[in-house]
Amino acid sequence: MSYSRIARLLPGILASLLITACVKFEPGPVQVGDHLYFVGDSVRLSTRSDGQHAFVTGVVGSRDPLNFIVDTGSPVNVIDREIAEAMGLQKIGEKEVLSGGVEPLTADIVVIPSVIVDGLTIKNAEFLTLDLNALSLGQLQGVLGMTLFRESLITFDPANDRIVVSQSELTPGDAGVIAYDQDSQSGFQIEVEVVGQPVKMNLDTGAPSSFTFPLLLGATIPMRGELRQGPVAQLAGGKRSIQLGTVDGAIEFGAITFENPQVAFIDPSAPHGNIGNAVLRELVLSIDQRNGLLMLRMSEAPNENYVVTAESSGKPRRLGMQIRSVPAGSLPTVTMIESGSLSERAGLKIGDVLVSVNEQPMQELELKELGPLFKSATPLRFKVERNGEPLTVEIR
Repeated sequence: MSYSRIARLLPGILASLLITACVKFEPGPVQVGDHLYFVGDSVRLSTRSDGQHAFVTGVVGSRDPLNFIVDTGSPVNVIDREIAEAMGLQKIGEKEVLSGGVEPLTADIVVIPSVIVDGLTIKNAEFLTLDLNALSLGQLQGVLGMTLFRESLITFDPANDRIVVSQSELTPGDAGVIAYDQDSQSGFQIEVEVVGQPVKMNLDTGAPSSFTFPLLLGATIPMRGELRQGPVAQLAGGKRSIQLGTVDGAIEFGAITFENPQVAFIDPSAPHGNIGNAVLRELVLSIDQRNGLLMLRMSEAPNENYVVTAESSGKPRRLGMQIRSVPAGSLPTVTMIESGSLSERAGLKIGDVLVSVNEQPMQELELKELGPLFKSATPLRFKVERNGEPLTVEIR
């Protein structure tokens, strides 16, 4: 090839090499278990609470986002019956579902091609169809059961508005790590000391209650005063009668103690007790199904960072921060902090993930809404994650 020919081709070759060098190839999702896919070693699912349940937002096809709960008390996935019918999902079978002391239900089985929750994708998983929407007065449309997470470690951290799914494992002997009994129908059981009496209890993130016991145990657990009649619970499978009271003593499991807690007795009931969200929201719960281990510890409040006050200059407030534009439903990341700015003085750093502002999840806000809020005189309280650790930043 002549020199002149090479000279003519050289600019194009160099341009191709430059473009290739600038392209960053992101790793694709990795399959973890039968139906889960996510990028990297872990994925964070943002939660929001109605005071009783911690919801995650799931996108199913082209439908509007749906409310799901991740339920340690359920081995199966559930989708609302009417939603399944509206999506045209075909029934592939039936399954009986036990429901704590009442007659079992028969539910249809369908397959949902894809459910996306933040950076987690669930592909081709079986779901049962039940009347969730009606039972929850429109609050709940789906349940993600624990069978999905058999090959991963799942950590519930309600105080920090998150559920983390990872490829990590628990280690026997570490602080707070214990073996559990797996009840195939009811979930994860541990032995709890109720005023010195051993009682098997399920850990149930799908229940809004605190400590719930079979009514028969009301005769053996020391109580302060008489039991009083509570509301009738309308649950899948039928109604339950509830009586309420206060334990005269402590409920203990591991290093965790609840003194004189409020409890409920339910009838009809399964033979074991239940620990619901009113208790679990104060704890961090990790479950490693591969090794039959779980870890419980008291939750820590998010780390408080500096609180800074903007000077009153008569001009719009300037944070001195840039965040990366991201697809809807994802969390934005800080990409630039100006030296000496409010953001720097508040302790924000490049790479921080913004989880919420003023208790509103960032996924619910569009970037065009953030500009006026950031410039206004409204105090800002950010929940942030830095290297997986939560902290709080305030700018006033």
